[in-house]
Amino acid sequence: MTLPNQIFDIYIDLNITFAITAVVWLVAKYVLERMGVKLAYSVQLGLLNGLFVITAISPGAVALYRHLLDAGIVPGTMSVNLADAAVSQYLRGGIAISAQDFQELLGLRARLSEEILALNSALGTGVAIFFVAGVAFFGLKLCRAFIRLNQMLASCHLWREHGRLRLLLSDTAVVPFSARGLTKNYVVLPTELLTQSEDLKLVLKHEFEHLRQGDVTWEIGLEVLRPLFFWNPFFYIWKSEVERLRELACDQKVAESAQVDLRSYCMCLLRAAKSGLKKREAILNRNRSDVAAVALIEVQDRLLRRSPAQKLRSRVEALMEPNRVQPHAGFAALVVVPMAAIVFVTALAIQKPADWSQDRLMLSAIINLERLETINSFGKRPQ
Repeated sequence: MTLPNQIFDIYIDLNITFAITAVVWLVAKYVLERMGVKLAYSVQLGLLNGLFVITAISPGAVALYRHLLDAGIVPGTMSVNLADAAVSQYLRGGIAISAQDFQELLGLRARLSEEILALNSALGTGVAIFFVAGVAFFGLKLCRAFIRLNQMLASCHLWREHGRLRLLLSDTAVVPFSARGLTKNYVVLPTELLTQSEDLKLVLKHEFEHLRQGDVTWEIGLEVLRPLFFWNPFFYIWKSEVERLRELACDQKVAESAQVDLRSYCMCLLRAAKSGLKKREAILNRNRSDVAAVALIEVQDRLLRRSPAQKLRSRVEALMEPNRVQPHAGFAALVVVPMAAIVFVTALAIQKPADWSQDRLMLSAIINLERLETINSFGKRPQ
């Protein structure tokens, strides 16, 4: 197998694993809610980020596991492969189609991959053009967003600086937001916020919490991956869930502080939304960065997303809920281990099987017999 084929296989496996992981997360969340277990939003965010890391390293983990299988360190009985399981089921009579059709079905992914990489069909060429165009479009969009963000940071006025943290004032920022560079973290504040001392304290608490949670780094990472996964709907489901949980987690952390009045914090969010909506129309496209930063509140409408008003309402309602569970590490492990196991088994099961196993030799023999029977049937004289 050539290097491009290997890379393409890993890419397809990642997309499939990513989709399965997103489904596993949504199902686990639904089951916990049905059981009445309401985990703290910070715990949910940690679990979600952990699953993302597990998914990202799954190709390496699978490669190591297969190496251990080949070396005989792991028994062959512990090998898991979806295609081999399907062949075994076919040989037992569980799948009622001809052997040739079944072989065609098993080789569908390999044929499509070859068509896309070799550009030897209209379908393969169309998919390749679509993919390259999408990567280029979203890649350029990401570069433009980084450039705009840097321009905006450069136009801000330095207010405070402590270590790697810089507090900046902006006359054009719609809402407060956090950002980061290679070595420094930034919190950008609208200049008029200086006249609202109580709101200023609450906003800084919120943005500092984003920096503590590493939300800006995660946001940059997800946006960098967008050009590669732009066609995968599960990527957008995942990113939307991350965005929702990180804001709820920050709100919850700020609200848990003894120095914060819950009503004052909710009113601060409402005032920030009102101010942002007013400024949005005036500076809609000027120095606007859609990515690589984490804002206090969203005021921009996005395609196929809930409106800013709906998101704000859900945040206020979440703040009014009773205290959520901050589980013991043992309980968190009970949740994480099964989900991680499902992700790993899925990543292992979708790998291409060995070319010639005993079951596949038997399938090949059946195919040859079917072909021989077809040839012989043509040679018979009609009765």
